[in-house]
Amino acid sequence: MLSVLIPVYRRDVRALAVELHRQCSELKIPFEVFCLDDGSDEITKVLNRKILNLPHIRYEELEKNVGRSAIRNELVRRAKFEWFWFLDCDADAAVNKSLAANFWRQKDKNTLVSGGRIYQENKPADPALFLHWLWGSEKELIDPQLRMKNPVTAFLSNNFFLHRSVCEAVPFDESLDGYGYEDTLFAAEIVQRGFIIKHIKNPVMHIGLEPADQFLKKIEESLLNLLELKEICRKKGIDFPVKSKLNFAFNVLNFPLIRPFVSSYFIGKLLKQREILLGKNPDLQVFNSYRLGYLLKEGKRIK
Repeated sequence: MLSVLIPVYRRDVRALAVELHRQCSELKIPFEVFCLDDGSDEITKVLNRKILNLPHIRYEELEKNVGRSAIRNELVRRAKFEWFWFLDCDADAAVNKSLAANFWRQKDKNTLVSGGRIYQENKPADPALFLHWLWGSEKELIDPQLRMKNPVTAFLSNNFFLHRSVCEAVPFDESLDGYGYEDTLFAAEIVQRGFIIKHIKNPVMHIGLEPADQFLKKIEESLLNLLELKEICRKKGIDFPVKSKLNFAFNVLNFPLIRPFVSSYFIGKLLKQREILLGKNPDLQVFNSYRLGYLLKEGKRIK
């Protein structure tokens, strides 16, 4: 009845699979924990092949990397059961012993249930990981009641539960390449098709902290995707779903009468801000200013 669907990329998921196997076994229902590798290196694949020794565990590999949206659509096509629980491979499920049970109690064929994520409480020992931890801890640890005020923008695809029919009606849009906002587009289309998004407190811990240089690269990819998202929504006739201070500031500063006077200020600070963010004491105000400047720079280039 339940398929736990895990897109895998360069991550040892053995401990995660064991914990999910334990939790799903307690439900006393037919289930599978299905891990699908998206073109990882051979070392990672050799490690993860060992989880096949557990019953109800499926592990398969794609020959090449297809990306964040396509791998999820492929998981849907290959899944055996009726109910889907999508979980990112860089999750620690052991911090929440009732994850599976909490989702199972919420099942409704017209509702996507989002569980959210948490981060470690203490600052990471490696200073290179501090920026990612700081951002996640400040911006992604949002109470479900607050997330429900803007359920589309607040949706994260790392940990959610829904019926197969929803995924078949609304697949992930594979035209949005790279990192970022594919989950926002998915959520917007879910709502457009008349389904419900429900945010609950049922988190996993995000353990995939990345060094600042890699994290910044992903953030820059996500900003490019934000610009692409505007055009995709226009073509699909979807109201632009991103309601954030960043998007509001971009729209104001990108106005033709204002842009020449202010965009050069933000763009001119990018190199210095990047140095700060890659240093030992990154600052979220600097980070937010960097994101705005990068968005203004790339927005001008795309237009």
